[in-house]
Amino acid sequence: MSGGATRQLSELAAGVTAGGPPAAVIDLTGLCLADFLAVATLGARLESSEPVLRTVRALGDDGGPCTVIGRRGTATPEHAALLNGMFAHSLDFDDTNIPACSHPGAPVIPAVLAAAEHAGAAGPDVLSGLVAGHEVCCRVGRAIGGGAYDRGFHPTAIAGTFGAAAGAARVLGLDAATTESALGLAGSMASGSMQYLCNGAWNKRLHAGLAARNGLTAALLAASGFRGSAAAIEGDAGALINFGTVPDPGALTADLGRTWYLLDTGFKPYPSCRLTHAATDICLDLHSELGMRRADSVTVVISPRADSIVGGDAPHKVRPANVVDAQFSVRFQCAVALLDGQVTWASYGRLDDPAVQALAARIMVAVDPDQGPAAATVCLQTGDGVRLERHRDLPRGESGDPDNRRVVDDKLIQAATAAGWPAETLGRLRDLCQLPRTMPAARAWIPWLVAGGGDRP
Repeated sequence: MSGGATRQLSELAAGVTAGGPPAAVIDLTGLCLADFLAVATLGARLESSEPVLRTVRALGDDGGPCTVIGRRGTATPEHAALLNGMFAHSLDFDDTNIPACSHPGAPVIPAVLAAAEHAGAAGPDVLSGLVAGHEVCCRVGRAIGGGAYDRGFHPTAIAGTFGAAAGAARVLGLDAATTESALGLAGSMASGSMQYLCNGAWNKRLHAGLAARNGLTAALLAASGFRGSAAAIEGDAGALINFGTVPDPGALTADLGRTWYLLDTGFKPYPSCRLTHAATDICLDLHSELGMRRADSVTVVISPRADSIVGGDAPHKVRPANVVDAQFSVRFQCAVALLDGQVTWASYGRLDDPAVQALAARIMVAVDPDQGPAAATVCLQTGDGVRLERHRDLPRGESGDPDNRRVVDDKLIQAATAAGWPAETLGRLRDLCQLPRTMPAARAWIPWLVAGGGDRP
């Protein structure tokens, strides 16, 4: 590989083949695809999805060649990428790469699928695009680092735009120079504000859709001959400088093509911010140990990064007013886990439950600067004096967790029920995701993803 980091990432993306990466990379990519299909389908009918669908229709989208997951009808490639990316991120149930501070699947996969349907791509090219997009997203996210949060930016919206552009470029068959141009254009479209946290707004749900759409647009523009900037990531006015505080440029190219950062991607068992999950895991375990005892006092110790996003003492963190508030409140998540022994989407129906509110108010949140960003320690004392303390460095669902395939399959079954897919469609999708090297051409299977399953009308 030659040139700067953006050019080297472009060479990697352009050169990925379905038979090239090791089996672990291909298997993980298939699991990411299954997880995405599940969470996008489940997110398609959320309240926040309807205004975006209405807006797309108002803009005059008269159909198009691309599938809108979990719905009927079609859309243009850019609108399909926007909708499917937003659907996948709306439950905060999508995959997470903790070292990259990003959710790679929600922005990357919609861009790849839309590009594939648009171009009529063969199965191996779709798989190659998924691998390329995920790896670029994870490397850019890791290089920018968590400092993006400190500056008020959402890393998924940034790294995801570059990953979406790389994945779409690979599907479209762009060479390395044209792919670098696509990444250069993506650099002018990448952004996303964390301000949504102040009032539980829906901005974050849209971020992944915008990243998917913008990355796809960047690839299509580059394919048409529109010239993008060089060194869009590492340049003097590039993404690392613009969004990071202490970036790690070496992460962009370290052992590139041999070490795959996408393998650090994990899968969520609960629909909430990943930084609440280690504490939630502990509280679910403690629920079993408590039996009929009452948790009199609870202290949750988290990292400074987690505290800035899911902790703190703001009123909406102690007593969430809406679903987004609750998804980003470690107190709410731990209270539900301790009381119910489970955390699901239905848990958000307990926002006004006095028992949940009372326990959440008794939970103290402390900060340990020596803990990893996603780590947690929970200390609990019961009314009869029993003290329990547990620690987790990482939440369940991280890379290598033997339960991941079952967790993702459970999500896929939920999605099949929600979308009304027949058993045959569910079975075909399972087979496709478990054996991604045998993936058929894009137009042969992506239309299965509409509500009701099967080919589109």
